[in-house]
Amino acid sequence: MGGDGKSLPPELLRQIEEQLKAEAEKRPDGAKPPAPQIRILGADGKPVPPEVARRLQEQFKDLVPPAPDKDSGSDQLSPREPVDKQPIVVSSQRPRGAIESDVPAERTFNQLDIRALGAENIAAVLDTIGSQTASNRGRGDSAPVTLLNGRRVADFAEIARIPAEAIERMEIFPEEVALQYGFRADQKVVNIVTFANFQSRVGQASALVPGEGGRDSWIANADYLKLAGDTRIALGATYSHAEQLLESQRDIRQFAAAPDLGTARTLLPESESLALTGVLSGHVLSDVAATLNGRIDISRNDSLLGADGTRVLQRDSDRSLVHFGTTFSGKSGRWQWSALGNFDRIESEIVTDRSGIGSRRDAARSTDTLANVDLLATGPLATLPAGPFTASLRLGAEFREFSSRAEFAANEVRSDLARDRGAAQINLGLPLLGDAGGKASPLGHLALSGNAAFERLSDAGSLWTYGFGLNWSPAKGIDLVASVTHEQGAPSLEQLGGPVLVTPNVRTFDFARREVVDLTRITGGNAALRNDDRRLVRLGLNLHPLARTDLTFSIDYVRTRTDDPIAAFPIVTPQVEAAFPERFARSATGQLLRIDSRPINFAAARQQQLRWGVNFTRPLGEVPDFMRDAQVRVVTSEAEARRLFPNAEMVRAQPGSATFQGASNLTSRFFVSLYHNWYLEDEIALRPGVPVLNLLEDGAVDFLGGRRRHEIDLQAGVFKRGLGARLTASWRSGTRIAQQGSAAGDLRFNDLAVVNLALFANLAERFGGETAPRWLKGMRASIGITNLFNTRPQVRDDAGTVPLSYQPAYLDPLGRTFSFSLRKLF
Repeated sequence: MGGDGKSLPPELLRQIEEQLKAEAEKRPDGAKPPAPQIRILGADGKPVPPEVARRLQEQFKDLVPPAPDKDSGSDQLSPREPVDKQPIVVSSQRPRGAIESDVPAERTFNQLDIRALGAENIAAVLDTIGSQTASNRGRGDSAPVTLLNGRRVADFAEIARIPAEAIERMEIFPEEVALQYGFRADQKVVNIVTFANFQSRVGQASALVPGEGGRDSWIANADYLKLAGDTRIALGATYSHAEQLLESQRDIRQFAAAPDLGTARTLLPESESLALTGVLSGHVLSDVAATLNGRIDISRNDSLLGADGTRVLQRDSDRSLVHFGTTFSGKSGRWQWSALGNFDRIESEIVTDRSGIGSRRDAARSTDTLANVDLLATGPLATLPAGPFTASLRLGAEFREFSSRAEFAANEVRSDLARDRGAAQINLGLPLLGDAGGKASPLGHLALSGNAAFERLSDAGSLWTYGFGLNWSPAKGIDLVASVTHEQGAPSLEQLGGPVLVTPNVRTFDFARREVVDLTRITGGNAALRNDDRRLVRLGLNLHPLARTDLTFSIDYVRTRTDDPIAAFPIVTPQVEAAFPERFARSATGQLLRIDSRPINFAAARQQQLRWGVNFTRPLGEVPDFMRDAQVRVVTSEAEARRLFPNAEMVRAQPGSATFQGASNLTSRFFVSLYHNWYLEDEIALRPGVPVLNLLEDGAVDFLGGRRRHEIDLQAGVFKRGLGARLTASWRSGTRIAQQGSAAGDLRFNDLAVVNLALFANLAERFGGETAPRWLKGMRASIGITNLFNTRPQVRDDAGTVPLSYQPAYLDPLGRTFSFSLRKLF
């Protein structure tokens, strides 16, 4: 085979064979061929250090003979052999697109694993395995850091639409690896490696239909992609439309004085959106790759907010986004570097009918403009006995302007904010134990990392982040991580200066009076928000107990303490009203009329949680030994195979033969994933001097109650011969909100379990194979059932009464939903 792993042309093979025969004929009868000379080179083509060469020769001593002269160095030929003899050259390098990190991947998916998920593109794949990429270290449900072929991307939308068929493998790394790419250690890292050569055109049409009617939705996608090494051309378009869902379509109980109000209120708005994307990538210089991407998103939403006499109050929302991004990456010696830049402009307008003032409409408009540049350099500072001492250096600058204007009643409120940000970050990786002098440490691999980041914000001052981590692999398949982080965070410009928005007729449960009212809610920005201060400790363990089995166990313990945490305004409980009385307005009789729900700072928050999980994947049936480690690429036709491997010899296994059955088993999959999140502590101090709220017992700041102590996510699936099924289930334990002194007692939130089912069929693979008609090849039909058993949150007080604002349809308007999709890949 050639250096690319492909078979050599037949004429070249014949020349090599004739040359070897000629050399053999020149040797005297019975003479043994001379021992080959061995040179061990690195990926840069230069000789590796002598101690590394000796270790590799010892490792491969059963495959190749040792060098005749061990003392001559790995790059020297023995003088006892003629210099005109052709040496054997052994070279090695990391797999294409691999991440250079001492921290091993938690999980790796090959193409067959991804194919069994039945997901259409990268965004859908990440959504499907969301429980495996979730982090319990972030400030919220942050998406993972995504890399393409080991490189940063300017914007996730740049790669979101790449078809799943183009993915060669996918690796999930722990949060510590995010530091190497200039991010905080609160997001996992997903490295997606595509095939070097791939081309496709994809069309897809989908429909979503709730089982109880209303809110029918349609989505249409069209995509084109061409990959040729580092050259990438991608175009995509999506159009979607969803009908409105009225309260009357879910039999929502109304106030006795307005029984027909449900026809004038929407549970979900009518929506429409259009998105266009484009990506162009390639080499601008011999060793510098560049990417340019652009995106346009336009969307609208129309809602009904109730009635004002005979007039139905409406809200119309329009939003447009324009994005441009670029990335440059290259290599200088042993250092890799990347630079990226983005420009985003978002314009939004929300117009709302105002009750009681004729036909007047309130308006809230905002414009958000962002431009940023970012430079990252990664490489070794020195070579130590245990490995290279590495560093990642990042410099960044961001310029943002946010302007808003709100017109309500006779008032006009304007806000013009600007934020300039400069940032610098360094991450150091120091190996303490490893392979020294060709011998592995009996204690395994041990590495220490340290990081520090500084940000200077024009409006919020200086922010510091620093921490360190320890990664220890005492044996193969065992990885332990410990880390400590201290970070400061600033409120966003939207939280500081978002336009004031007045929404009438917001149905709310008043815990103080145990009644449901339709009140006026004020949202927008709060210029008085302060920076928060967060400290985090994490201990993690990842196990691969069986070398030839895809079985992993993981467990993570995280403890956080945050001072001045920034949060959305909590629900209306007596504790919250006592802490923030200025945010509430009541009538002379005590009825709640208005809430100012703009974001606030709590005094402090504490949280401890334990998260463990298990993942298992295997083929359905026995696979011959010679196929177990095979590198497989699935193609749709022999013509495609010949195009990808022009010099390959095609061998067709007979149906029913052992080879045919082994290949069928190899491409099949059974997989199961189970994660359990266990909250050990969750407390919030609303203000100094105010009693602490225990969210695990009876306190709450969220409409859906306190913290649910246990959260379990399960996923299982099978795939074989073109047919696949995937079952996902989530369970959340119950919680409550205590109401001391109330006759109705506590408000209880029951346990909640939701089960989803997805079925799909690759039609040509299942029906016809190679003989299937051309229009059927590359076509997939999918059926999905979300919330299979139509379970909804149940909320009751001790008397068994369901408050009006906690009716199940308010908490889950859609219930059971059926989806249908037809996808064609050309």
